[in-house]
Amino acid sequence: MTAGNGLRRAAFLALACLVCAAPRARAGSPAGTSGAQFLEIEPGARPAGMGYAFAAVADDPNAVYYNPAGLGNLKDIEATGMEDQYFQGVNYDFAALAVPLARFSKNTDANYGVAAASIYNLSVGGIQQRGLVETASPQGTFSSQDYAYAMSYAYALGDSGLSLGGTAKIVQSDLDGYNASGEAFDAGALYRKDKLSLAAGVRDLGPGYGFAGQQDSLPRTWFLGAAYLILPGWTAAVEGDFPRDADPSYSFGTEYSYFFTKKISGALRGGYASQNTDGGGYAGATVGGGLGYDDVRFDFAFVPFGDLGNEYQYSLTMKF
Repeated sequence: MTAGNGLRRAAFLALACLVCAAPRARAGSPAGTSGAQFLEIEPGARPAGMGYAFAAVADDPNAVYYNPAGLGNLKDIEATGMEDQYFQGVNYDFAALAVPLARFSKNTDANYGVAAASIYNLSVGGIQQRGLVETASPQGTFSSQDYAYAMSYAYALGDSGLSLGGTAKIVQSDLDGYNASGEAFDAGALYRKDKLSLAAGVRDLGPGYGFAGQQDSLPRTWFLGAAYLILPGWTAAVEGDFPRDADPSYSFGTEYSYFFTKKISGALRGGYASQNTDGGGYAGATVGGGLGYDDVRFDFAFVPFGDLGNEYQYSLTMKF
């Protein structure tokens, strides 16, 4: 057996193991009992515009959330930042920086993997504070802050098409003076060959998390994904998620990008996410787009939640 065939066999074995494990992770799991639920909010305007079906695309710093294995294929230093104007006065911010470690060596063509750092913040202000009686008048307001600080590493296994990655997170919450903290871990695999990409992994593995000694499980989610390059610049993707505390969900999306000149580009995106359909109306559908100049790209997405309101995401991504 040649080394190339051995690596290809290892790629399929790794993906098969994750595929087989995902349904078992769902069996018998309790519903509605997870802590740190903000970890399930997907960041990034580009993935949002594609219905969050991004695990098998994972070709920019947003991979730190959707599938850390995708970082292993990055060749440049890349950074992204997002502002999310969520419905009902909720704000969500995200930033990530990915650095190929070969940039710190004399041999910039070497493969030492890619490291990344990211931060997530969900904030809610002006929450009314009331007494113990349901009809009590408001006694003031308070705020809620949730943070996750993460470090990721990914490595592409030569010419096999397989990359593997993982993320470690420190999670902290502050609710009206009460604090909670814990750790969470992600792992992913990505196999890319010709026009097809396959992805599998898990998000938010870890011990219990909660306030005042009350421990809840983290919102562990297994994921599977596929993407296909239909035509140059036109990609279609699909993803299935298997959370521990909810029914399995699916999402699919597409992106068409076009270079008007060597430096100016644009993109259109659309998708559907079944986990967002509870609000009625057009909830579940997503649309977005992007404009790029040289190594800078601005992305935006519109995500309707029906009666709950609408979400607007804006992201800026740069290469160095």
